[in-house]
Amino acid sequence: MIIPTQRMILLGLVPLLLVAVSAGSSVVITVAWTLFAGLFVAWLIDGIWGNSTAGILLERNAPAQIYLDQIHPIEWVIENRGRYPASIQLCDQLPDRTRADRRTINAVIPAYSRKRLEYLLIPSLRGDLEFGDVYFRLQGRLGLAWKLCRQTARQPVRCYPHLANWTAAELATREALVSQAGSHRYRWRGTGTVFESLRDYTPEDDIRWVDWKATARARRPIARNYESERQQQVMILIDASRMMTTYCGNRTKFDTALEAAVLAARAMSDQGDAVGLLVFSDKVDVYLHPRRERSQLGLMMNALYSLQPRLVEPDFETAITFAATRNRRRSLMLLFTDVTVIESAQRMTTYVRSLIPRHLPLVVTISDETILRVELHKPENVDEFYQVGVANELQLQRDELLETLRFSGSAVLDSPADQLALQTIKTYLDLKRKMRL
Repeated sequence: MIIPTQRMILLGLVPLLLVAVSAGSSVVITVAWTLFAGLFVAWLIDGIWGNSTAGILLERNAPAQIYLDQIHPIEWVIENRGRYPASIQLCDQLPDRTRADRRTINAVIPAYSRKRLEYLLIPSLRGDLEFGDVYFRLQGRLGLAWKLCRQTARQPVRCYPHLANWTAAELATREALVSQAGSHRYRWRGTGTVFESLRDYTPEDDIRWVDWKATARARRPIARNYESERQQQVMILIDASRMMTTYCGNRTKFDTALEAAVLAARAMSDQGDAVGLLVFSDKVDVYLHPRRERSQLGLMMNALYSLQPRLVEPDFETAITFAATRNRRRSLMLLFTDVTVIESAQRMTTYVRSLIPRHLPLVVTISDETILRVELHKPENVDEFYQVGVANELQLQRDELLETLRFSGSAVLDSPADQLALQTIKTYLDLKRKMRL
């Protein structure tokens, strides 16, 4: 397809001006039409033969992985193998739910040369994305016509969640470990499966704890000291139902829980624990059996990056029963969910309590900032009095439900969204320190 350039449009106005000022003179009108016909022929020649796409090579350089709400440079390499300079306008077809600092790239490529041009891309949706074909205009050597061209350039790309609190989570983990280094370690003398040290035998000790070789060398009774196994198993359950579609700030609760789950899994892997994953809505969507390999984190990211919460009711019975059946060994069952809808939360409480005492449940929820803000607001009229009353009632029901979970033996964490990852890691490390696993 050929379209006129700005130069062609301006030159095309000249015959019209001649006709306008001709005062009906047939000679001037004839000259004007002759000039217009000549311009039209020149425009056709410039559009058809004045430029050729044969010597123009385009190549997009884009990363295979990009991250949500982050800036990524996308580079286009334009090579001109022709004998004449090429004036080009390039428009890339962006993936869905992304934006760029500019949609059109203008460049003049000298003969037998190459240029690298880039624009900045910011994705706003996780999952599998795809660049489309590229559309470009090539200007003729007379500067009268643009030739519209299209080149196949489809390219898939994965958009992963941006772990904004990655560095903060690392610092929190180190801080917690340092603070625990000199603290009292909860240990039951002699119990456990992992040998820790030798000590003098006492009458309260079991005869099976005696180390006979050490006793012979020391010529006094010596007992072995054991501690509970430090390498344990953690199962992360993430609710992907309608309750997690609400927003906290500029992200959904599901995205916030997803980030916290990945960062917590990294901290758990660093501690030598086996980490598994289960994502559920009205069914089990994803399941990864607990493993200690470092590659487990990559498998978790690949399983989570394209998942979106769905507008369905959560099936806690299926999810929790599935996790308990597949994991007979005592595990920390880390459940990310929401308790704003009291009816669903009460069903969740019933099935979480069924995990005790074989497993240790840790229920992690995001505190509702809207309810807290309304609850603390000083009402000034009847409508605001009603809103404050409803907020107080909802917060009371929420607190009672979480307290019921604590009373049943489950660990509970209710944290603001911006602190969820850090508080989850600290709670996990505290449970390990107290050997509740």
